[in-house]
Amino acid sequence: MRNLLFNIGKIESKAYSLPIISVGNITVGGTGKTPLTEFIINSLKDKYQLALLSRGYKRATKGVLIADEKSQASDIGDEPKQIKDKFEGLTVAVAEKRVEGIKALLSLNNSPDVIVMDDAYQHRYVKPGLSILVIDYNRPLWKDIILPAGELREPMNGKKRADIILFSKCPNDLSKADQDHYIRKIKPSKKQPVYFSKVGYQSVLNVFTGCQLDKEKLQESTVIVVTGIANSAPFITHLKTLSNRVSSINFPDHHHFSEKDIEAIMDKFKKIEGENKYILTTEKDAVRFKQIIKEESGLRSKLFYVPIEIEILNEKQQEFKEKLISYVEQNKRNC
Repeated sequence: MRNLLFNIGKIESKAYSLPIISVGNITVGGTGKTPLTEFIINSLKDKYQLALLSRGYKRATKGVLIADEKSQASDIGDEPKQIKDKFEGLTVAVAEKRVEGIKALLSLNNSPDVIVMDDAYQHRYVKPGLSILVIDYNRPLWKDIILPAGELREPMNGKKRADIILFSKCPNDLSKADQDHYIRKIKPSKKQPVYFSKVGYQSVLNVFTGCQLDKEKLQESTVIVVTGIANSAPFITHLKTLSNRVSSINFPDHHHFSEKDIEAIMDKFKKIEGENKYILTTEKDAVRFKQIIKEESGLRSKLFYVPIEIEILNEKQQEFKEKLISYVEQNKRNC
């Protein structure tokens, strides 16, 4: 009913004179929105003044907040903090009401040329110029139903609002036949290009120093994997290719680690014999660990994370980038 009221104009969806790119999903939980958001920022940052606008899920603050260098994950959310730390000079704002967030961004002295909205597919009070729908390859929409019985935020026909559809977390050996099957099932319009992507795991880095962990050393180590993400299984599977001895501690998605959690992790870590042992976590979790682990903690030298990047399959990465750039060029403001 809500979507219908937006569709027929009974509820206003505000359009803007600058390019606004929306990244979102229909399925709850992690579908790969953040790596795609980072991909978009990385594709555009050298040419345009960018701003990220997010809700700031599970932050301790309310209202509109423009992040600065002192902002913590608890202030703006773990994903905005992760992106803020990764891209120097990027303006990051969080706001439950995206219209208010955009107003605040446009009032800045260095107002952005382009706004990227994260997790905004259902935030229809803003009408994005380019809307990208991310679908987890392993959780296709046609095999699911609406909350609370299923994991869909809205019916599958909400896909019609997307300008681009991206299947994320695809297997490395995804066949042409499987791709064709998924395209048939999602039934895109002629104006909706469909892309497939996989997760590209990067080098293992220390959470606090950024130093890289040697692969051979890791292979011979005992590893505890600590995660607070929606689905840790693919991450753990990857780490089992890097180390022969892997165990895990899993927390809920976006979990804010407490002193008690750190103590429990340390207790398990200390029980492992020998010195050749490490704790590995995700990039998103690393942001929250930085906020809680003290400087004198012995955990700092043993805590590592694995950055990820998306890789567009079928040699279409450049094509995808060019679509982003083309949209911005055609819709940028004349200064």
